[in-house]
Amino acid sequence: MRNLIAAIIAVLSILFLAGVSRGEPAVQLSDHVSLIPGPVNGVSIEKDNARLVVYGDPSGKIENAEMVLFTHSRRDVVWAGLGLVERGAKAVVPDSDVGNFTNVEKFWNEFTTRRFHDYAQQGTKILTESLKIGRTVKAGDNFSWKAIPIEIINTPGYTRQAISYMIEVDGIKYAFVGDIIYGNGKLLDLYSLQDAVAEAKIGGYHGWAGRMATLINSLRKVAGRKPDILVPARGPVIHNPGEAINLLIERLQAVYENYLSINAGRWYFRDNYDILARRVLGDNPKVNWMPWAEVIKDKPPSWIIPISNSRLIISEDRRGFLIDCGGRGIVDEVIKLREAGKLTGLDGLFITHYHDDHTDNVAACLVEFNCPVYATGPSVDILEHPGDYRLPCLTPNAIANIKVMPEAHKMRWKEFTFTFYDFPGQTIYHDALLVEKDGAEKIFFIGDSFTPSGIDDYCLQNRNLLHESMGYFYCLNLLRKIPAGTLLINQHVVEPFSFNAGQLDLMTATLNKRKTLLAELLPWDEPNYGIDERWFRFSPYGSKARPGRNVQVSLKVINHSNASRTLTAALNLPAGFDATRPAASIAVPPRAEKQLDFNLVVDSSIKPGTYVITADVKQEQWNLHQWTEAIIEVE
Repeated sequence: MRNLIAAIIAVLSILFLAGVSRGEPAVQLSDHVSLIPGPVNGVSIEKDNARLVVYGDPSGKIENAEMVLFTHSRRDVVWAGLGLVERGAKAVVPDSDVGNFTNVEKFWNEFTTRRFHDYAQQGTKILTESLKIGRTVKAGDNFSWKAIPIEIINTPGYTRQAISYMIEVDGIKYAFVGDIIYGNGKLLDLYSLQDAVAEAKIGGYHGWAGRMATLINSLRKVAGRKPDILVPARGPVIHNPGEAINLLIERLQAVYENYLSINAGRWYFRDNYDILARRVLGDNPKVNWMPWAEVIKDKPPSWIIPISNSRLIISEDRRGFLIDCGGRGIVDEVIKLREAGKLTGLDGLFITHYHDDHTDNVAACLVEFNCPVYATGPSVDILEHPGDYRLPCLTPNAIANIKVMPEAHKMRWKEFTFTFYDFPGQTIYHDALLVEKDGAEKIFFIGDSFTPSGIDDYCLQNRNLLHESMGYFYCLNLLRKIPAGTLLINQHVVEPFSFNAGQLDLMTATLNKRKTLLAELLPWDEPNYGIDERWFRFSPYGSKARPGRNVQVSLKVINHSNASRTLTAALNLPAGFDATRPAASIAVPPRAEKQLDFNLVVDSSIKPGTYVITADVKQEQWNLHQWTEAIIEVE
């Protein structure tokens, strides 16, 4: 009996120490190491009646720990360890990442304005409140806990600053590697890798998965340590590290070669594009480059005047129709043409897309030239309410009174026929204008969506969706339908150009292949989740409120899956905010976007300042904490 009681006490002690109740047991990885299953892989290392935790406790049942080891600062992982730190556990964080743990209030205060004109394209899964740090560590550091050795190695890639912990316990070499891998040969998403590539002189906006080479180097570094078990922050525990890492590298390289082969950036960065290929694919990269489109070396037709990245159409009676207006210099140049007698005025201004270099000075232009502004339906809301969005290169300057043109609507102007199109190429919110002059040229003004070397999808935050009849599939199909002989004009490219049928087919086939490759790389049931950071988002992203007043926000979700999905969203609100309903569910058909509306109550005693709300989302097997955010400025 005494032996039985002792055994029961021992089992209960283990359960108590692991912080789980019967029916929700931890998964024992070895004698002293247990996995706490959940949205984050909490790991408890127990010795001498003490506990060290890696990542955190997703169950919320561990009462205390001596230390919590964090690999990086993303809030969608760090949330799991916050409770333990608040109860006295020492937070161990990367020295290079301290600012994202301890200075987050400054980040959000500045981001209220810095989110406009943002070309750095870094993720915003930043903590909403600073965390008390107990210890910082850096590559090469070695320390021990209860005589268990812990080695630190640098493993950036998925994030700019990240480390991994190599811990040998129970005769097993564990590698706690954060988000640099998700199970066997997979990665949680691709958009988190967006970054500048300095050696190729490519900025963050143009740096499609710019940290992929860094990630591959980190993976190889981990493999070189020959761990027995990899425990990522999310995803299955990996018992075949070498095989899983090699498979991930192979898949990353296949996706990158596919991307490079038809990318528009090769036209802009032609002298440096081989650098991109070598960084990821090796010293002798084999890329199936698409032949460049036929380019018209002569100047555009005489009725088109290039002005920076705008184009001015001039009729025979010297009236004008302007396409985009970003810089003040464009307005000044149009004024000069009027003063020189070459232009008597503007009859219209067409907007291809919301980016600041195409929209910043629309209002200034309208002061000088009172004319209507045209756009197609999908683009109108972001042009009228840019502050409601979190997307690249936003202008703070809203455009009012837009004339909304139906898809494929034709309009006669002077000796021209205009046809307005939705054209979701460079970004999901993008238009194009087909201009046919009587008895003369046909020009398709495509904004920034193609160059002679391919498609303009080098910014993963632009939401370049890979669904049939959406995104570039839609654009390529439309290019097949426009009149024969039509020339394309990208407003950042001087020369008009045209693709032949073979090139259109090659781009389409390459995108279809990319979707297959991404399905192998990403753990989602539909790969678009892994390239669309905004599939779940707040609207408005930024709003203002007053103490004692209510504020309305919505959560919008696009269901990328092939079947209907029921999604549950739960708000995380800072002190001083309440919601009439903090959580709600909604059924979303495939390929559709729906929204959940919330009424927030702002306490009358709340102080003015910047507040960040976040939302959790559950759908099918996914339970994602603090996945998206919105900013509320209390005045």
